[in-house]
Amino acid sequence: MTVEYVPESAIPRPFATDRAARWTFCLLLGVLLPLMIAASFDFGVTWDEHDRHTYGVKVWEFLRGLRERSEFAETGGHVYPGLFDTLCAALESWIPLHPFVLRHAVNAIFGWIGIAYCGRLAARLFGPWAGVLAVVLLGLAPRYFAASMNNPKDLPFAAMAMMALYYVSTVSPRWPYLSLGAAIKITISIALALNIRVGALLYLGYLGLLVAAIVIADRCSDWRRLAITGAQLAGIGVAVLLLGTVFWPWAGAAPFTRPFQALVGAADYPWDGPVLFNGFEYDATRLPWYYAPWWFIISTQPAVLVGAACSILFVFDRQDRWRRIALGFVVSFPLVTAIVMQSTLYDGVRHLMFLRPVLVVLAVGGWARLLQRHPRGRFRNAAALVLAWSVGSVLVFDVRFHPNQGVYFNSLVGGPAGAYKRYEMDYWGNCVLQGVEWAANVAKSFDTTVRISGNPAHVVLLDAQRFPRVRFISESENSHHMYINTARGLRSEFRNVANHPALYRVRTPDGAVLCSVTAGPSIGELGRSQTLVTDSVR
Repeated sequence: MTVEYVPESAIPRPFATDRAARWTFCLLLGVLLPLMIAASFDFGVTWDEHDRHTYGVKVWEFLRGLRERSEFAETGGHVYPGLFDTLCAALESWIPLHPFVLRHAVNAIFGWIGIAYCGRLAARLFGPWAGVLAVVLLGLAPRYFAASMNNPKDLPFAAMAMMALYYVSTVSPRWPYLSLGAAIKITISIALALNIRVGALLYLGYLGLLVAAIVIADRCSDWRRLAITGAQLAGIGVAVLLLGTVFWPWAGAAPFTRPFQALVGAADYPWDGPVLFNGFEYDATRLPWYYAPWWFIISTQPAVLVGAACSILFVFDRQDRWRRIALGFVVSFPLVTAIVMQSTLYDGVRHLMFLRPVLVVLAVGGWARLLQRHPRGRFRNAAALVLAWSVGSVLVFDVRFHPNQGVYFNSLVGGPAGAYKRYEMDYWGNCVLQGVEWAANVAKSFDTTVRISGNPAHVVLLDAQRFPRVRFISESENSHHMYINTARGLRSEFRNVANHPALYRVRTPDGAVLCSVTAGPSIGELGRSQTLVTDSVR
């Protein structure tokens, strides 16, 4: 049997056939990058950022020979690799910015990379204008955009995972299935993802499944070629495990076993705190099986939901069928696995953030097929209007709710106001920065220093460092002027933030209260406290 050789240079590039789409794609990305970096300055420190920053400094010191590998045994490093945090720690030495402001800018760059590769994958699978639509849908996705600003765990992994998925898609349908160039790009991209989260091991599995499917479809029975392909896959796996643990000192001690130990451990993370879901409080280890699917449904913009539904409806349509089936598998497999294994989930579905860009590509495939089936007539025009309306409404949401896009819920639950006190809202504590900023404005107007405390204390402390007239003190000192509080987990906490007398509240435009600033025991030092009350929308 003879198999045609297809050189890598002969494989069509995503935008090679349409200059208008290519320039639109590049223009959108060119505008989006500085916009995202600028927007990141408006976002506050989040719950885990302090620990991640500390870990990154330690890994950076380890790489410079200043720490021993043994120091990472039981410090959290056995769960999370440290590429993103180490990169930020290294940049702090050269860029004179507040460490967490710098981290947010780097976070935004990672988010932009994820959008770029989401667009490239959509263009490769469904055409150049599909790539443009993918950039629009993911760039405007409120929860992805917000995570791009200050989520140091889930967003960088989502971006690198999308890069890995794109390069996995470049496997040739003809011998040699894995060219040297493709193998190098696949190895590096999966290794980068593994240096951020252990879930990157999934993409080695996807690569193996794709190559196996191509070999079967190609009816290759030449044992030499099969042996070479198997050796290539084994080589990629070994290289990924070695390179993917460079920024993971704990796993680097045994790169061929410890990543798999961490993967099993991550699914059963030992956290059993309260989770608010559909108006009820659950332990994180005892959530209903439909927790993750329902969260995806209510926190994803309509255009993506409709497009994904169309991809499912057109599953028996020959055109692009297998591409949509493959994307559907990539979206559903981790979701189903989390349900079957009863994985520990909380804070919405942030642990599954890496599925959002793939869901967008799947949705774009649905929209592309929907519009292609009806190239003329009223149906196509109506579908285009629905798509335009959905995109426009999400754009309006992003502008109105900035910098709290992370509390997005769609109309199935009545938006953020309808979801309030029923679902987790600002679980990261991003809105604390707005409360601290309000206290800083009070300090400026009174020409004094304002002492603040709050919950979560470490988030309030780190946000306060950005304002010279604001000083954080422990609540136990009982001498603070103001107390900043945000709710998480318990309905009683939501009621306390919303109903307790406050000097100021951070509200969404539709009325959901995210954060409150209440009077502390020393508020009288600032004069008449009633002059401070604004309780306004921010």
